[in-house]
Amino acid sequence: MNMKKKVLYFITIALAALQLTARAQQTEKTPGSLQLGSFTTQYSYSPFSINGKRVEIQQVGAAFNLPVFYTFKDNKLDFLLAGLEYNGLFLSGTGDRFGGSRFGTFSLPVTFQKSLSTKYALIASFIPTLSSDLKDISGEDMTYSAAVMLRIRKSETFSYSLGVAYSWQFFGNVLIPVIGMDWNISDRWTYSGTLPIAEKLKYKISSKNFAGISNDFSIGGGAYRLSKQMDSKYFQLQQIRTSLFYEYAPAKNFSVQISGGYNISQKLDLYNKNEKVGLVPFDNLNKRVPLEEINKTGFAMQTSISFRF
Repeated sequence: MNMKKKVLYFITIALAALQLTARAQQTEKTPGSLQLGSFTTQYSYSPFSINGKRVEIQQVGAAFNLPVFYTFKDNKLDFLLAGLEYNGLFLSGTGDRFGGSRFGTFSLPVTFQKSLSTKYALIASFIPTLSSDLKDISGEDMTYSAAVMLRIRKSETFSYSLGVAYSWQFFGNVLIPVIGMDWNISDRWTYSGTLPIAEKLKYKISSKNFAGISNDFSIGGGAYRLSKQMDSKYFQLQQIRTSLFYEYAPAKNFSVQISGGYNISQKLDLYNKNEKVGLVPFDNLNKRVPLEEINKTGFAMQTSISFRF
């Protein structure tokens, strides 16, 4: 696997708050219709076979985000969002080769936006995350991520963001530039993305029905620290997925989405706690040697429900 794909795997956590911010920015710019709060839940299923034995990866998640405060004046929006997110990972068919079959993360994302003018806005995000097998929780389970971006609104239909993201992970540190984009191509087509992390092209079939294609370069990415009984090793799931999706929005603030796709890359790795690198992407992640590894592509499906308020 080349270095570019390796980098994509390890920066998703650092950019989760940016995706939250992008959703907030897409709300209508009038005080009465702002919907900065959100609740989402999702389920993902990825089965495959190794030497005739079936392996299943299931992921469940829920995220609640609430505006602590916001102001809207002279067409400029300032806000502070805080939230709570949970993601659970469940394996079957892998035995005890990865030190367990249940892993989880709890995050407290905080996102702040300050509008410098109607055209420019500064966005900052910080995410502390507890990530482990949840058997002996301690400070060693914590990872930290932060990002700063400048959002530039070029027109009513196009805006982009430039910034940098940093993340402290079990395997080392990540520092990488990022680009965000929101583009209403036409009345029917829209494009959104946080490059090179994820992107989505959506087509409006009707007022309540949408379809499109999405690329997610790190579904369920990130590492989980194991218990001290396992010598504090860390487990990592890495996926790159392309999917077709259908979205139904019975109300303006509520939507249900189903998708089917293919994990064009999928790896499960167990590492010794001392398998680290200095600074990604400047240091080579391939220097790490896994204790256990499964490397197998496969199909995947996902469902999600989203509510904004």
